[in-house]
Amino acid sequence: MILKRSASYSLLFLASFLSLFPLFWTISTSIKDRVDTYSLPPKFFSFTPTLKNYTSLFSLEKFWQIYSNSIIITLGSTLICLVVGSLAAYALARKPKFRGRTPLEGLMIAIRALPAIVLLLPIYKLSSYLGLYDSKIGLILIFAGFNIPFAIWLLMSFFEQIPVEIEESARVDGASTFKMFTRIILPLAAPGLVATGIFVSLLSWNEFLIPVIMAGENSKTLPVLVASFISNRTLDWGPMAAAATVALIPIVLLTVVIQRWLVAGLSSGAVKE
Repeated sequence: MILKRSASYSLLFLASFLSLFPLFWTISTSIKDRVDTYSLPPKFFSFTPTLKNYTSLFSLEKFWQIYSNSIIITLGSTLICLVVGSLAAYALARKPKFRGRTPLEGLMIAIRALPAIVLLLPIYKLSSYLGLYDSKIGLILIFAGFNIPFAIWLLMSFFEQIPVEIEESARVDGASTFKMFTRIILPLAAPGLVATGIFVSLLSWNEFLIPVIMAGENSKTLPVLVASFISNRTLDWGPMAAAATVALIPIVLLTVVIQRWLVAGLSSGAVKE
């Protein structure tokens, strides 16, 4: 029994170490000077912390614009995904048997599974024609288009957990479909909406390929900024690590604030009756 428990703890410790070490290395690199960054063997703790990398990062001309671009694009695309995804997922959950459901679900999964580059070429031409290239609205719509199928797929399981009898009681009391959905169904599915919102936000916040192709100087996002520290001649590890650390802050804060609802959403969606 003791041997089994020791093995379990050892595996958990190893998994935690493998998960957290990249985060530790990124943060520690962001407070090292250039000499300590390239030192061999690597310096894990025996170095003098410095904020030069953050100073150089914040002194970039369009850093705060890029930061606000990422926040606005992520929030906008997530909101669209939740609104459209909740309506579609509720309809699919309450109409489990209709002609074309299986092909529709397969199409949703296929859209999300396709490499983005396959769809970005025609999207690029269309957005240029509509005047949406290098605009936050254009990126919001593109991000939402890619992530809505994923949001629908996640939310369906949460709506299926809500008993149909609750809706029948509301209809008996005279509630309209819209009123029943907004005042009864959505509050009951709130943990699922939070969990889906977190996952969709992560997909939008971390997306790199789409803004590389579809964004210019006006709508550049943080992942593109992080990659911009790589050039043919140099690789500025310090500022790059500082940018990556700063990019972590909003997602970490959001996850901490809504952790209770996130855990409730994940656990409620994991059990299917």
